[in-house]
Amino acid sequence: MDSTAIVPSGTKALAIATLIIDIILIQPTFLILWKHGKRGILGWFYLQALCAVRIIANALQVHDIAKHQPGGTAVLILSSVGLSPLILAATGILHEARRIRNPELNDKLQWAIVFQFHMFVSAALGLVIYGVVKLTGGHVTSTSSALMKVGGAGLVVCYVFLLGWAFVSWRLRRQSQTPAYEMGTTLLYGVLAVMPFIAIRLGYGVATLILELEHPTSSFLTSLAVKVVLGLVPEVIVQTILIAAGLLTLNANKIFSQTKGQL
Repeated sequence: MDSTAIVPSGTKALAIATLIIDIILIQPTFLILWKHGKRGILGWFYLQALCAVRIIANALQVHDIAKHQPGGTAVLILSSVGLSPLILAATGILHEARRIRNPELNDKLQWAIVFQFHMFVSAALGLVIYGVVKLTGGHVTSTSSALMKVGGAGLVVCYVFLLGWAFVSWRLRRQSQTPAYEMGTTLLYGVLAVMPFIAIRLGYGVATLILELEHPTSSFLTSLAVKVVLGLVPEVIVQTILIAAGLLTLNANKIFSQTKGQL
């Protein structure tokens, strides 16, 4: 990738603004992770990871622009990795919601499903990273290109599975709605609410990877408006909605433990 490429106007300002946003958003995730405990550790850990990845990626981008070296390998890799925490955070929070709403579910089976899902997402992400490394190193082959596309397709499959899982979870309702059940439902609604925005961000990420491979001069890749509307805004909306759901259910773990015998 050409390090002497012209930086689109406003790119540095966008990176700085995004950096500030994520520094702010990462703060409440520490409280949420602590209050939700081990039952919610997966979802809230990955939400923190999403903020951290974006902070690192944008800090590196600001540094590269200042050094007149835009579009470094690390920035592109971290941007691609950002697709993973979006899906995994929603998965972990959905797992917590299902457990709170349906305590009779087989806990070991649920953890096994989540673990296998995480492995699939990680494998797809690994293929994407491999392709990005080859792309930025100028050594793209038909094999690396195919693997990169397979990785992107794998992330799409993971999203479709997660969407179906969330919808099925919403359809499973209890007759007796305790405070714990209602908090679990709040988390579930949070996951359902962010699914369209994850789809937008995922579609943008996959489209960007394909264009980098096949049409690297496309104006889509350098458009500031596209980056804001399809990249930044969906991610911030996902973060904000999930953080709001987490703050509204800070006592979910405590209430679930107290009422478990009544469910």
